[in-house]
Amino acid sequence: MIHSYGVRNGLNLACFTCLVMCMVEFSRAEVVFDVTKYSASPNGTANINSKAFLNAWDAACAQNGSATLVIPPGTFLVGSISFKGPCMGPSSPRVRIHGTLKAPGLAGVPGLYWIEFRNLQKLAVDGGGVVDGQGADAWTAATGLKSKNRPMSLRLINIDGGRIADLAVQNSKGFHVAIQRSTSIAVHRLNISAPGNSPNTDGIHVSRSSHVNLTSLTVGTGDDCISIGPGSTNITVFNVTCGPGHGISVGSLGKYENEEDVAGVRVRNCTVVGTTNGVRIKTWPGSPPSAASDITFEDIVMHNVTRPIIIDQVYCPVHNCTTLPSHVKIQDVAFRRIRGTTNSPVAVTFSCSPEAPCQNVQLQDINLDSAGTDSDLGSGLNSDLVFGASTNITSSCSNVLGSAFGMQKPHPCF
Repeated sequence: MIHSYGVRNGLNLACFTCLVMCMVEFSRAEVVFDVTKYSASPNGTANINSKAFLNAWDAACAQNGSATLVIPPGTFLVGSISFKGPCMGPSSPRVRIHGTLKAPGLAGVPGLYWIEFRNLQKLAVDGGGVVDGQGADAWTAATGLKSKNRPMSLRLINIDGGRIADLAVQNSKGFHVAIQRSTSIAVHRLNISAPGNSPNTDGIHVSRSSHVNLTSLTVGTGDDCISIGPGSTNITVFNVTCGPGHGISVGSLGKYENEEDVAGVRVRNCTVVGTTNGVRIKTWPGSPPSAASDITFEDIVMHNVTRPIIIDQVYCPVHNCTTLPSHVKIQDVAFRRIRGTTNSPVAVTFSCSPEAPCQNVQLQDINLDSAGTDSDLGSGLNSDLVFGASTNITSSCSNVLGSAFGMQKPHPCF
């Protein structure tokens, strides 16, 4: 016989358990913070919108649970903003940019950055929107070394675990995206663009960061599509279309004292179109000692690139550089399965330091020809050393120890 009080107790326990589960699920529910609810408006001034964005961020950051900061469709003029942590939740608020953010003129962005994310964990920024730095006034106002001080559009600094995806970032005053002192960062499906003559507008610059994956990107600017600076380790660049610009670079290195080494860089399956450089390592002359090692460029297609393969240890984009040699030690570098066309008579250039010669540089299956030729770029790649048919392009070497395997066109210079 089942007593009624037992049935009632069982039902009460079941109801209590259900109530607790509902409360737990409610606590886990995502809370949305729409910037327009904090007085942001497409008609608002940069100052008003900036304050509204930060007020919405502060509320989202204080949320003890999942939170999302939403920027809805519309065009918002926004001044300099720093989204700072740490935050209360298990992860940083997700930032969803559905609209278009526009920067004010150069005077309205006086610092090193326009939009910054700092001291955060598990950050996600996406949404399909546009981040427009409106940099034309900055490109014409600054010249020479002063141009290096123009603000970057998106800056990630001290981020532990981050994902940036599905955005258009354009016309930055300086670097479009900068990743600094961060780890475990994934950047993918960005479209980064600026005119080919816009100075120092690198697409993505990485420095003092580790385990960074840059994938499925389209980048065309007036400087490096991707630049990997001092202190970068375990960096992957995959499936990037680059051009116009200065190509995909490790460096520049050796400009400052006490720079950290670069190691573990993989650049794969990329297409470079109409750039001044293809894949490059660059160091300043007269540099303090540091090192760059374990670097691989492979499965790269070049179309009408001026210098497809280059190590440049006398890199000097300004006047009056020292004639002293670089002390950045470059070693264990591989260029594999690189094919395409060049508009220059010298397709491969290794200009290494007499004080620290490049060591263990490998060329494997290189097939580069003059732009406009009818060569079959997909043929002739095998494991035996084969020199391509004679063309009017060459290689140039100084202070490098290397080896060549498979097809070699042009003829290797070591």
